[in-house]
Amino acid sequence: MRRALALACWLLAAPAAAQNLPDLPDLGDLPPPARYLAGYVSAGLGWSRPVGGHWGDGDTGFKTSPALTLAVSKRVDELLSYGAETCYGSRYLNRGVDGLQVKLLSLTPFIRASFPYGDSAYYGVLGAGLYHWQQQTYTAGGSRRGSDSGSSGGFNLGGGASYPFMFGTRLALDLRWHHVFNVSGANLDLGSADSLNAMFIVTYGVWKARTP
Repeated sequence: MRRALALACWLLAAPAAAQNLPDLPDLGDLPPPARYLAGYVSAGLGWSRPVGGHWGDGDTGFKTSPALTLAVSKRVDELLSYGAETCYGSRYLNRGVDGLQVKLLSLTPFIRASFPYGDSAYYGVLGAGLYHWQQQTYTAGGSRRGSDSGSSGGFNLGGGASYPFMFGTRLALDLRWHHVFNVSGANLDLGSADSLNAMFIVTYGVWKARTP
Protein backbone atom coordinates (compact mmCIF):
# COMPACT_ATOMS: atom_id res chain seq x y z
CA MET A 1 0.00 0.00 0.00
CA ARG A 2 2.81 2.41 0.90
CA ARG A 3 4.66 1.65 -2.36
CA ALA A 4 1.53 2.32 -4.41
CA LEU A 5 0.93 5.64 -2.58
CA ALA A 6 4.59 6.70 -3.15
CA LEU A 7 4.37 5.87 -6.87
CA ALA A 8 1.17 7.88 -7.23
CA CYS A 9 2.76 10.90 -5.54
CA TRP A 10 5.78 10.68 -7.85
CA LEU A 11 3.59 10.55 -10.96
CA LEU A 12 1.67 13.63 -9.81
CA ALA A 13 4.83 15.56 -8.98
CA ALA A 14 6.76 14.72 -12.20
CA PRO A 15 4.85 17.10 -14.54
CA ALA A 16 5.22 19.97 -12.09
CA ALA A 17 8.97 19.32 -11.77
CA ALA A 18 9.32 19.16 -15.54
CA GLN A 19 7.74 22.59 -15.86
CA ASN A 20 10.52 24.04 -13.69
CA LEU A 21 13.36 22.64 -15.89
CA PRO A 22 15.27 25.29 -17.90
CA ASP A 23 14.74 25.31 -21.67
CA LEU A 24 17.37 23.35 -23.58
CA PRO A 25 19.35 25.44 -26.10
CA ASP A 26 18.55 25.04 -29.76
CA LEU A 27 21.40 23.56 -31.82
CA GLY A 28 21.42 26.68 -33.96
CA ASP A 29 22.20 28.77 -30.88
CA LEU A 30 25.42 26.85 -30.08
CA PRO A 31 28.68 28.64 -30.95
CA PRO A 32 30.60 27.28 -33.96
CA PRO A 33 33.70 25.12 -33.33
CA ALA A 34 36.83 27.10 -32.52
CA ARG A 35 38.85 25.31 -35.22
CA TYR A 36 38.38 23.36 -38.44
CA LEU A 37 40.14 20.61 -40.39
CA ALA A 38 42.09 22.45 -43.10
CA GLY A 39 44.01 19.63 -44.79
CA TYR A 40 46.32 16.67 -44.45
CA VAL A 41 50.00 15.69 -44.46
CA SER A 42 50.82 12.08 -45.30
CA ALA A 43 53.80 9.77 -45.72
CA GLY A 44 53.96 6.16 -46.82
CA LEU A 45 56.17 3.17 -47.57
CA GLY A 46 55.53 0.24 -49.87
CA TRP A 47 56.41 -1.40 -53.15
CA SER A 48 56.23 -0.49 -56.82
CA ARG A 49 55.91 -3.38 -59.28
CA PRO A 50 56.53 -2.85 -63.03
CA VAL A 51 53.86 -4.43 -65.25
CA GLY A 52 53.60 -4.93 -68.99
CA GLY A 53 55.83 -3.93 -71.90
CA HIS A 54 59.65 -3.87 -71.76
CA TRP A 55 59.44 -2.26 -68.31
CA GLY A 56 57.58 -5.16 -66.69
CA ASP A 57 58.73 -8.09 -68.85
CA GLY A 58 59.20 -11.24 -66.77
CA ASP A 59 62.61 -12.06 -68.35
CA THR A 60 64.20 -8.80 -69.49
CA GLY A 61 62.18 -6.21 -67.54
CA PHE A 62 62.66 -4.74 -64.08
CA LYS A 63 61.95 -6.10 -60.61
CA THR A 64 59.79 -4.65 -57.83
CA SER A 65 61.29 -1.62 -56.08
CA PRO A 66 60.84 -0.19 -52.57
CA ALA A 67 58.81 3.02 -52.78
CA LEU A 68 58.27 6.14 -50.66
CA THR A 69 55.49 8.70 -50.97
CA LEU A 70 54.88 12.14 -49.40
CA ALA A 71 51.82 14.34 -49.92
CA VAL A 72 50.12 17.51 -48.73
CA SER A 73 46.50 18.36 -49.45
CA LYS A 74 43.85 20.99 -48.75
CA ARG A 75 40.35 19.97 -47.72
CA VAL A 76 37.53 21.53 -49.74
CA ASP A 77 34.65 19.82 -47.91
CA GLU A 78 33.79 16.43 -46.42
CA LEU A 79 34.02 14.83 -49.86
CA LEU A 80 36.77 16.57 -51.85
CA SER A 81 40.40 17.55 -51.30
CA TYR A 82 43.29 18.43 -53.59
CA GLY A 83 47.05 18.66 -53.26
CA ALA A 84 50.43 17.49 -54.53
CA GLU A 85 52.24 14.19 -54.10
CA THR A 86 55.73 12.88 -54.74
CA CYS A 87 56.53 9.19 -55.13
CA TYR A 88 60.03 7.71 -55.29
CA GLY A 89 60.89 4.21 -56.53
CA SER A 90 64.48 3.82 -55.36
CA ARG A 91 65.73 0.59 -56.97
CA TYR A 92 64.20 -1.09 -60.00
CA LEU A 93 66.76 -3.85 -60.81
CA ASN A 94 66.84 -5.37 -64.29
CA ARG A 95 66.12 -9.10 -64.47
CA GLY A 96 68.50 -9.86 -67.32
CA VAL A 97 71.44 -7.48 -66.85
CA ASP A 98 73.35 -7.42 -63.58
CA GLY A 99 73.97 -3.90 -62.26
CA LEU A 100 71.37 -2.23 -64.46
CA GLN A 101 68.91 -0.31 -62.30
CA VAL A 102 66.51 2.59 -62.66
CA LYS A 103 65.18 5.14 -60.17
CA LEU A 104 61.83 6.85 -60.72
CA LEU A 105 60.62 10.08 -59.08
CA SER A 106 57.24 11.69 -59.67
CA LEU A 107 55.59 14.97 -58.72
CA THR A 108 51.85 14.93 -59.38
CA PRO A 109 49.06 17.31 -58.35
CA PHE A 110 45.92 15.31 -57.50
CA ILE A 111 42.28 15.41 -56.53
CA ARG A 112 40.76 12.99 -54.02
CA ALA A 113 37.17 12.03 -53.21
CA SER A 114 36.59 10.46 -49.76
CA PHE A 115 33.56 8.54 -48.53
CA PRO A 116 33.35 8.09 -44.73
CA TYR A 117 31.79 4.91 -43.38
CA GLY A 118 31.76 4.83 -39.59
CA ASP A 119 35.34 5.18 -38.35
CA SER A 120 36.74 4.07 -41.70
CA ALA A 121 36.90 6.00 -44.97
CA TYR A 122 37.21 4.92 -48.59
CA TYR A 123 38.70 7.18 -51.24
CA GLY A 124 39.63 7.50 -54.91
CA VAL A 125 42.57 9.51 -56.30
CA LEU A 126 43.45 10.91 -59.73
CA GLY A 127 46.84 12.59 -60.23
CA ALA A 128 48.85 13.81 -63.22
CA GLY A 129 52.21 15.48 -63.55
CA LEU A 130 55.93 14.94 -64.14
CA TYR A 131 57.88 11.66 -63.87
CA HIS A 132 61.70 11.76 -63.82
CA TRP A 133 63.70 8.55 -64.36
CA GLN A 134 67.42 7.91 -63.88
CA GLN A 135 69.40 4.90 -65.10
CA GLN A 136 72.55 4.20 -63.08
CA THR A 137 76.01 3.50 -64.53
CA TYR A 138 76.68 -0.23 -64.79
CA THR A 139 79.08 -2.81 -66.27
CA ALA A 140 77.90 -5.50 -68.70
CA GLY A 141 79.92 -7.87 -70.90
CA GLY A 142 83.18 -6.45 -69.58
CA SER A 143 82.38 -2.89 -70.67
CA ARG A 144 81.17 0.04 -68.63
CA ARG A 145 77.89 1.64 -69.67
CA GLY A 146 77.13 5.26 -68.90
CA SER A 147 74.19 6.64 -66.98
CA ASP A 148 71.09 8.12 -68.55
CA SER A 149 68.07 10.12 -67.41
CA GLY A 150 65.02 11.92 -68.67
CA SER A 151 61.58 13.26 -67.79
CA SER A 152 58.10 12.54 -69.11
CA GLY A 153 54.50 13.28 -68.34
CA GLY A 154 52.35 10.66 -66.68
CA PHE A 155 49.37 10.04 -64.45
CA ASN A 156 48.21 7.78 -61.63
CA LEU A 157 44.81 6.42 -60.69
CA GLY A 158 43.63 4.36 -57.73
CA GLY A 159 42.28 4.53 -54.21
CA GLY A 160 42.30 2.94 -50.81
CA ALA A 161 40.80 2.64 -47.34
CA SER A 162 41.91 4.38 -44.14
CA TYR A 163 41.30 3.60 -40.47
CA PRO A 164 42.05 5.30 -37.13
CA PHE A 165 45.65 4.73 -36.04
CA MET A 166 47.84 6.18 -33.26
CA PHE A 167 48.07 9.73 -31.84
CA GLY A 168 45.20 11.06 -33.92
CA THR A 169 46.56 9.77 -37.25
CA ARG A 170 44.99 7.43 -39.80
CA LEU A 171 46.54 4.40 -41.49
CA ALA A 172 45.60 3.62 -45.10
CA LEU A 173 46.26 0.87 -47.60
CA ASP A 174 46.70 2.66 -50.94
CA LEU A 175 46.69 0.89 -54.34
CA ARG A 176 47.69 2.96 -57.37
CA TRP A 177 48.38 2.44 -61.07
CA HIS A 178 51.12 4.74 -62.43
CA HIS A 179 51.58 5.28 -66.17
CA VAL A 180 54.64 7.09 -67.58
CA PHE A 181 54.24 8.08 -71.22
CA ASN A 182 57.89 7.68 -72.27
CA VAL A 183 61.02 6.25 -70.61
CA SER A 184 63.56 6.66 -73.42
CA GLY A 185 67.05 8.15 -73.65
CA ALA A 186 70.45 7.66 -75.27
CA ASN A 187 71.19 4.39 -73.40
CA LEU A 188 67.75 3.21 -72.30
CA ASP A 189 64.62 2.82 -74.39
CA LEU A 190 61.61 1.26 -72.66
CA GLY A 191 58.77 3.19 -74.25
CA SER A 192 55.85 3.71 -71.88
CA ALA A 193 56.06 2.27 -68.36
CA ASP A 194 53.28 1.04 -66.08
CA SER A 195 53.63 0.23 -62.37
CA LEU A 196 51.30 -0.96 -59.64
CA ASN A 197 52.08 0.62 -56.27
CA ALA A 198 50.93 -0.80 -52.94
CA MET A 199 51.60 1.57 -50.02
CA PHE A 200 50.92 1.81 -46.30
CA ILE A 201 50.25 5.51 -45.66
CA VAL A 202 49.97 7.41 -42.37
CA THR A 203 47.92 10.63 -42.57
CA TYR A 204 47.90 13.52 -40.08
CA GLY A 205 45.10 16.07 -40.09
CA VAL A 206 46.07 19.77 -39.98
CA TRP A 207 43.67 21.87 -37.89
CA LYS A 208 43.43 25.67 -38.00
CA ALA A 209 41.78 28.21 -35.69
CA ARG A 210 38.53 29.56 -37.10
CA THR A 211 38.56 33.26 -37.92
CA PRO A 212 36.08 35.15 -35.69
